[in-house]
Amino acid sequence: MRRTFYIGIVLLTVLAQQPALAADIPSAAGACVGGQTETTPSTAFAALDDGSRVRHAPTELEWQRCALGQTWAAAENRCAGRPKTFSWLQVGRLTPLLTEGWRLPTGQELMSIIEKCHVSPAINLQVFPNTPSALFWTSSIDSGGVERIWSLSFFSGLAYRSSTLQAARVRLVRGTFKPPPPESEPAN
Repeated sequence: MRRTFYIGIVLLTVLAQQPALAADIPSAAGACVGGQTETTPSTAFAALDDGSRVRHAPTELEWQRCALGQTWAAAENRCAGRPKTFSWLQVGRLTPLLTEGWRLPTGQELMSIIEKCHVSPAINLQVFPNTPSALFWTSSIDSGGVERIWSLSFFSGLAYRSSTLQAARVRLVRGTFKPPPPESEPAN
């Protein structure tokens, strides 16, 4: 009897120290302006392992929850620190060093996690906490401009043709992009 009690106490202690699981990503619907519907609801994401990564069900991509330069603080369910800024030249030096399939997202991939029901930042902060309202690099080269790369502003949720001389942040992704189904028009 005493041994069972001890094992129960140890088990409760271990469970209490576990980081938040996928079901624990809170809704961000309250941040939407004017009763708009979320475009990237927390329910579309599943936290993986210690919560530092999420799988986006509509696109089947796996995202790092923190931008480069930040670290995942599992006990607080947030990204700690400040994200680093990188010039395009620095990004070019960084990408060959990435391992385990992590890479810079394409413009279409990064657009898939934009939250359209609010701005500044235009991202679900429950899924991607402490994301700055700033430019993030994509791997998409602007074919119409000399030395221009598509970047995405998490202030406005819009894509920009950034000069390779500019600095931006980096969020990594892995997997093969599955385009989400087109949004359906409301019935009249």
